[in-house]
Amino acid sequence: MKRIFLIHGDKGGVGKTEAAKRIAAVMMQAKHPITLIDGDNKNPGLHAAFKAGDGDVRCINVMKPAGLDALFGAIAGSPGDVLIDLPARGSDVTARLTSEGASEDGFDLSLLIEEIGAEIYIIFVIDQTRAPVVALKDELAALPSAKWIIVKNHREDREFDLFDKSKIKADLEGRGAPVIDMIRLDPRVNDVLENKSLNMLSALESDDLSMLQKIRIKAALRSWSEQMRKAGLLE
Repeated sequence: MKRIFLIHGDKGGVGKTEAAKRIAAVMMQAKHPITLIDGDNKNPGLHAAFKAGDGDVRCINVMKPAGLDALFGAIAGSPGDVLIDLPARGSDVTARLTSEGASEDGFDLSLLIEEIGAEIYIIFVIDQTRAPVVALKDELAALPSAKWIIVKNHREDREFDLFDKSKIKADLEGRGAPVIDMIRLDPRVNDVLENKSLNMLSALESDDLSMLQKIRIKAALRSWSEQMRKAGLLE
């Protein structure tokens, strides 16, 4: 069954695109067919990282009615899974995707899923701050029928107290939603990936990184593969 992954987190800078890049890299490494859609018109980091490769990656402004039409077509026409990296204020997009769907500024995602026989996953990225946890509570209420996966972004060395002690975590546990960890990658490696428009797979073939930096990328890929298996995203 086709799966639609919405990479969410609502606020900018929480690590949505990093999670999207890692999912895409692991899927491609496993030779799993996936269509990549970068919905961030202002900062299309997913598109920049994968546009030079063999994968199917598209840049679609999902904040515009024409972009939602293009998104509909991309989801319906994809031969495999679809990964959508939502922009900041992703809740504005999900509100349009869960509208009644008759107007030109949205469509009913549940009807599309029923039509093509797909499953929808919300992969929600949080850090240790309050804003994404509050947004998560609102989106859980707005999208109760989706399959939820929470990603803890460990870029900072501190606990996730706001999330771990919240009622939201208990709600997620009741739904059987997995919580997985995205480990920190050496910031100097991230800088090279960003500046050279590389992803974790293309970086392993690049002369712009040292052997040690490539080993750190391999470690991050291995860890993320294990987390994706834990979440049921990878066999």
